[in-house]
Amino acid sequence: MISKNNFDLARSSLGNQAKDRGIKDLISRDNWDTFAGWNKRGRSIQAGSKGFKVEIVVPHSPVVRRGLQRDQFARVQKTLFSISQTYLKH
Repeated sequence: MISKNNFDLARSSLGNQAKDRGIKDLISRDNWDTFAGWNKRGRSIQAGSKGFKVEIVVPHSPVVRRGLQRDQFARVQKTLFSISQTYLKH
């Protein structure tokens, strides 16, 4: 499942895109996830479904400087799908 912080970053973008496409699903963390996230939750994406592009933050490979390891983060674009675009796997 997408993290709470990343969902908060993506919420406004998802709301705008869903409104433009006429999708009335509730904009909550339980109703949205990535392709891999839905697979882990036992659901598949319906054929022909178009995802919603959002920008989220992911960990980046650590940098070691002067013997100190510093974690870094990067903003990347991911595709999220609504629960209405999925179905339960058999």
